[in-house]
Amino acid sequence: MQNQPDFDTLRARLRDHVVRNKLKSSTRRELILETLAAMGRHITAEELLRAVRDRDARIGAATVYRTLRVFQESGIVIERRFEGGATRFELVGDHHDHLICTVCGTIVEFEDEAIEREQGRVASAHGFELHSHRHEMYGVCAACRKTQQRKPQTRQ
Repeated sequence: MQNQPDFDTLRARLRDHVVRNKLKSSTRRELILETLAAMGRHITAEELLRAVRDRDARIGAATVYRTLRVFQESGIVIERRFEGGATRFELVGDHHDHLICTVCGTIVEFEDEAIEREQGRVASAHGFELHSHRHEMYGVCAACRKTQQRKPQTRQ
């Protein structure tokens, strides 16, 4: 899993963004940030909303969606749209790539220096100055393969 910034760093980044953009301070925004940081994984807005409402039932969906937009603008979260699934959000941290199970939706983060070097070599060979990239690999995780192997075969 990637190295994520600690909560104090996230809070400071949010406060800087609020001041720079002349937004009002919000205890609800801080509660949403605390909840997101505690979850520490790729989450949907709906999953975050449920978790936030466990802490404060008065917080509505619109507040969570607006706050996620503020978190994106401030560099706290990044939006991920994995193939065949809901939009997910993750805390911005060290660069990493993803393995995504097409059966259960499990997302595994990984870092591989050889892959990073090869991507740089390919970009350079094509005259590109690489600024960023996304590497997502789709397949079936070990747990789902194991479950599929246990299922009895049906005859036709």
